[in-house]
Amino acid sequence: MRILFSVLISAIVLLTQAQSYEHLIIYGQSLSTGHQSWPPLSTTPVPGNYMIGTQVWSNFGNTVLNQLNPLLANVASSTASLAKNRANMIYAESPVVAAANHIQLKTNGQHQFIATSCGTGGKTIEELSKEHYNPVCYSHFSNAIQYASSISNSLHCPAIIWMQGEYNYTVPSGNSGLTSGSRPASDKATYKSLMLTLKENMQADIMKKYNQTDAPLFITYQAGVQYTRGTYLTVGMAQLEASNEQEDIVCAGPVYPMTDRGGHLDSNGYRWFGEMLGKVYYRTKILGEDFKPLQPAELSRTSNPKEIKIRFLVPKLPLVIDEQLVNKVTSAGFELYLNGAKKIITGVRVEGDCVILTALTDLTGDVEIIYAGTNNAGHGNLRDSDDYPAYYNYIDLDKRNPDNSYFYPRDAAETTLRPSYEPRDGTGIMYEKPYPLYNFSVAFYYKLNASAQTMLVPGLENYTAVQNIRRNDVFKPGYRNGMLFIPASEKAYNRISITALSGQTIFVLDEPRLIRGENKYYVLPDLSKGIYLVNIQSENNQFISKILVK
Repeated sequence: MRILFSVLISAIVLLTQAQSYEHLIIYGQSLSTGHQSWPPLSTTPVPGNYMIGTQVWSNFGNTVLNQLNPLLANVASSTASLAKNRANMIYAESPVVAAANHIQLKTNGQHQFIATSCGTGGKTIEELSKEHYNPVCYSHFSNAIQYASSISNSLHCPAIIWMQGEYNYTVPSGNSGLTSGSRPASDKATYKSLMLTLKENMQADIMKKYNQTDAPLFITYQAGVQYTRGTYLTVGMAQLEASNEQEDIVCAGPVYPMTDRGGHLDSNGYRWFGEMLGKVYYRTKILGEDFKPLQPAELSRTSNPKEIKIRFLVPKLPLVIDEQLVNKVTSAGFELYLNGAKKIITGVRVEGDCVILTALTDLTGDVEIIYAGTNNAGHGNLRDSDDYPAYYNYIDLDKRNPDNSYFYPRDAAETTLRPSYEPRDGTGIMYEKPYPLYNFSVAFYYKLNASAQTMLVPGLENYTAVQNIRRNDVFKPGYRNGMLFIPASEKAYNRISITALSGQTIFVLDEPRLIRGENKYYVLPDLSKGIYLVNIQSENNQFISKILVK
């Protein structure tokens, strides 16, 4: 019997090693790990998703590091003894769990995923970097990919999620810079440089370890909320600018719309942002979109000297000043400064893809425009109308069982697990309704010089109109008998590629084989049965449609 059991275990190990997995990794400080997130909500595994050992964290007490288990949210071993309340730093709901589950559900089981959190709370980007004089934190990342490699010899990492920045905003004292005794960076240029170096190190280590030829996409959020410091929003702007400048970086947006516990999110907030990450992954890695968060593309003066017009890059119109889903803040989160002096804003109005700010006095001089800055604790009210659906619902953390006991247990001294503000719609608090995945505007700082009428945001010069980003509605290719048919209406394109739903590029097409009239036909290699995405690109547009191979 013992021999038979040993053979069975060996067979399971060999089967696991032969499986192919997509490894989704989240790294950073406390928001990446899910600090202060009692109770866990994502406790039902989604088939096809796994974690290494007994928890999603490869650190924090995980001792079973050579096997996979179904992915779920539970309490990390290192915090299991803490009292269950709002204040304790319990790791329970890392956003990577909901992100992986969202992707798996959205792609309908195309791949098996391993999700891993390997960040460390309360750390600067320097302390998380490979070049740090004592790189303990980076070793957690290195260990995570080593653990995965010991389980399977067929791994691919499609994306790294980065959630860090608060500690560089607050600039703690002590040995938190790259070298012993040095202080961390708080300026935009240095933080951006450190982030790009970290990205490249992580990508290179993954590509070498997993023997993959494509670099993982780097998905960052925008640090801010209560941790925001200074006029120039240096860390948040560094993350935003890097995503606008680098093709392999995507900014998923801010976390201020999500429910929180005074800086850290609560379990709803972490799961909610996890679905946002899943949405951004799906739109970039699966649909091939060039996702940009809601942000300014152009700032200008108008014929009214008291006005500033901000044209936004809007994922989906209309723009909305939302004072229900998030708490109302002064002037919807906007601030204006003239020659360094703060000006009173008398009006904030939306016109199409623009927001018009009206000041009490003329704005003739250097004008600084801030949104979701320090004076508003990193919050604002501007969003788009993206109706992309979530899978999870917003949960009342104080809901009761039939016997009036709490559904989510807590320490006897805890009075409530609810946040101070809960999202609302026209009928009240959104209990048991799907998380809304609108794109709220990122925090920003821009300066319009006295001599300038208009300023184009660097990196977005080609995105001054919504229609230049994406068009999915009119491109309808055909497929039959191994031939891809491109209709005559699509003329000015220069590249066609075919991708699987996983986002993997199958091949790129150059010249058509046949031209009948103005229609073009391409010969496709043998494809397995399934759904594929056809991407057609021109100079300013990218179109996507699907084909079914039977």
